Amino acid sequence: MLLLTTLLETFLLGLVGGAVPGPMMASVFAEVLGRGFARSLRVVFRALVAESLVALIVLLVFSGLSVPESAFHLVSIAGAGVLLWLAFQVWHISSVPEEGGEVFPFRKIMLLTVLNGGFWIFWVTIAVPRAFLLDALVPSGRFLFLFVFELGWLAAMTGLAFVFSRFRDLLHRKGLVSFVYKFLALLLVLFAIRSAASGLQYFFR
Repeated sequence: MLLLTTLLETFLLGLVGGAVPGPMMASVFAEVLGRGFARSLRVVFRALVAESLVALIVLLVFSGLSVPESAFHLVSIAGAGVLLWLAFQVWHISSVPEEGGEVFPFRKIMLLTVLNGGFWIFWVTIAVPRAFLLDALVPSGRFLFLFVFELGWLAAMTGLAFVFSRFRDLLHRKGLVSFVYKFLALLLVLFAIRSAASGLQYFFR
């Protein structure tokens, strides 16, 4: 019973994590608008792979180390630069992208994940302790935690992408493609400001 409750809590934690607005969600929405729901799943799964790889590294390496908090805030500041770079690219999209040019290839998604300071802080401070609690209930529980968490994340992100895709035709019909991309770019800028402010506040408080 305790195991089932813990797994349910893990799934819900992943569900909430996937539903929290952030740069990855904005990236998925931009892909939905340009190429539709089915094609946007490429970005979702790239994000899933990138997040899972980085989270696995956290579980294997950082769980036994004492990582200074300042390291995560430095990552946040660097990540702000990546977000601004992506925002600049999205801002200049004025029509539905052609089949050839991808805005969010895997290398960008991976870079976005690696330089997301909030992601590192979440996994080291919240996820890792819960993963090792699951270790006490079942062999290799930390890896089961990662699997169930990512299932919740995938469910949330895919569900939100599908809901957003229901408005795609309306946005195209109204000629709002350029406006929506600029709005998504501004969201990325806001996430960048928040990321940089969080890091700088730590060093100058």
